Amino acid sequence: MMSSRVSFHATRACIVSALLLTFTGGCQSYPQVTSAESQEFIKQVYTACNTQNPERVATCVVRLKELTTNNLVSDTEAATFRQILELAESGDWSAAQQQALAFAQRQVR
Repeated sequence: MMSSRVSFHATRACIVSALLLTFTGGCQSYPQVTSAESQEFIKQVYTACNTQNPERVATCVVRLKELTTNNLVSDTEAATFRQILELAESGDWSAAQQQALAFAQRQVR
Protein backbone atom coordinates (compact mmCIF):
# COMPACT_ATOMS: atom_id res chain seq x y z
CA MET A 1 0.00 0.00 0.00
CA MET A 2 2.80 2.42 0.89
CA SER A 3 4.59 1.64 -2.38
CA SER A 4 1.63 2.62 -4.56
CA ARG A 5 1.17 5.81 -2.55
CA VAL A 6 4.83 6.79 -3.08
CA SER A 7 4.55 5.87 -6.76
CA PHE A 8 1.45 8.03 -7.15
CA HIS A 9 3.14 11.04 -5.57
CA ALA A 10 6.29 10.56 -7.64
CA THR A 11 4.24 10.30 -10.82
CA ARG A 12 2.24 13.38 -9.92
CA ALA A 13 5.42 15.32 -9.18
CA CYS A 14 6.87 14.32 -12.57
CA ILE A 15 3.71 15.40 -14.39
CA VAL A 16 3.64 18.77 -12.59
CA SER A 17 7.33 19.31 -13.41
CA ALA A 18 6.77 18.46 -17.06
CA LEU A 19 3.84 20.88 -17.27
CA LEU A 20 5.83 23.66 -15.65
CA LEU A 21 8.68 23.15 -18.11
CA THR A 22 6.24 23.11 -21.00
CA PHE A 23 4.59 26.36 -20.02
CA THR A 24 7.65 28.22 -18.77
CA GLY A 25 10.37 26.87 -21.02
CA GLY A 26 11.08 29.01 -24.03
CA CYS A 27 9.32 32.02 -22.55
CA GLN A 28 12.48 34.07 -22.75
CA SER A 29 12.10 37.32 -24.61
CA TYR A 30 14.69 37.99 -27.30
CA PRO A 31 15.61 41.49 -28.45
CA GLN A 32 15.27 42.79 -31.98
CA VAL A 33 18.77 43.24 -33.46
CA THR A 34 19.91 46.74 -34.30
CA SER A 35 22.44 46.23 -37.10
CA ALA A 36 23.12 44.15 -40.20
CA GLU A 37 26.30 42.90 -38.53
CA SER A 38 24.30 41.65 -35.58
CA GLN A 39 21.81 39.95 -37.90
CA GLU A 40 24.67 38.15 -39.65
CA PHE A 41 26.21 37.26 -36.29
CA ILE A 42 23.07 35.38 -35.26
CA LYS A 43 23.71 32.98 -38.15
CA GLN A 44 27.31 32.53 -37.08
CA VAL A 45 26.31 31.76 -33.49
CA TYR A 46 23.59 29.34 -34.58
CA THR A 47 26.01 27.50 -36.88
CA ALA A 48 28.59 27.22 -34.09
CA CYS A 49 25.97 25.77 -31.73
CA ASN A 50 24.30 23.56 -34.32
CA THR A 51 27.61 21.97 -35.38
CA GLN A 52 28.73 21.72 -31.74
CA ASN A 53 32.06 23.22 -32.76
CA PRO A 54 34.13 24.69 -29.89
CA GLU A 55 36.45 26.49 -32.34
CA ARG A 56 33.51 28.27 -33.96
CA VAL A 57 32.20 29.20 -30.53
CA ALA A 58 35.61 30.69 -29.65
CA THR A 59 35.52 32.66 -32.91
CA CYS A 60 32.05 33.93 -31.98
CA VAL A 61 33.28 35.06 -28.57
CA VAL A 62 36.02 37.12 -30.26
CA ARG A 63 33.57 38.51 -32.83
CA LEU A 64 31.11 39.50 -30.08
CA LYS A 65 33.87 41.54 -28.41
CA GLU A 66 34.52 43.29 -31.74
CA LEU A 67 30.82 44.00 -32.28
CA THR A 68 30.48 45.32 -28.74
CA THR A 69 33.59 47.50 -29.00
CA ASN A 70 32.33 49.01 -32.25
CA ASN A 71 28.81 49.57 -30.83
CA LEU A 72 27.25 47.30 -33.47
CA VAL A 73 25.17 45.44 -30.87
CA SER A 74 23.08 46.85 -28.07
CA ASP A 75 23.75 45.86 -24.46
CA THR A 76 20.64 43.65 -24.55
CA GLU A 77 21.77 41.92 -27.75
CA ALA A 78 25.26 41.40 -26.33
CA ALA A 79 23.84 39.87 -23.16
CA THR A 80 21.68 37.50 -25.20
CA PHE A 81 24.61 36.44 -27.39
CA ARG A 82 26.79 36.00 -24.28
CA GLN A 83 24.18 33.78 -22.65
CA ILE A 84 23.96 31.54 -25.72
CA LEU A 85 27.74 31.33 -26.11
CA GLU A 86 28.19 30.50 -22.42
CA LEU A 87 25.76 27.60 -22.80
CA ALA A 88 27.78 26.33 -25.74
CA GLU A 89 31.07 26.77 -23.90
CA SER A 90 29.68 24.76 -20.99
CA GLY A 91 28.75 21.93 -23.37
CA ASP A 92 24.99 22.44 -23.22
CA TRP A 93 24.76 22.31 -27.00
CA SER A 94 21.05 21.56 -27.14
CA ALA A 95 20.05 24.58 -25.07
CA ALA A 96 22.51 26.82 -26.92
CA GLN A 97 21.16 25.69 -30.28
CA GLN A 98 17.54 26.15 -29.18
CA GLN A 99 18.19 29.65 -27.85
CA ALA A 100 20.17 30.67 -30.95
CA LEU A 101 17.32 29.47 -33.15
CA ALA A 102 14.70 31.25 -31.04
CA PHE A 103 16.75 34.45 -31.18
CA ALA A 104 17.00 34.16 -34.97
CA GLN A 105 13.29 33.45 -35.31
CA ARG A 106 12.53 36.57 -33.25
CA GLN A 107 14.08 38.62 -36.05
CA VAL A 108 11.51 37.51 -38.63
CA ARG A 109 8.94 40.25 -38.96
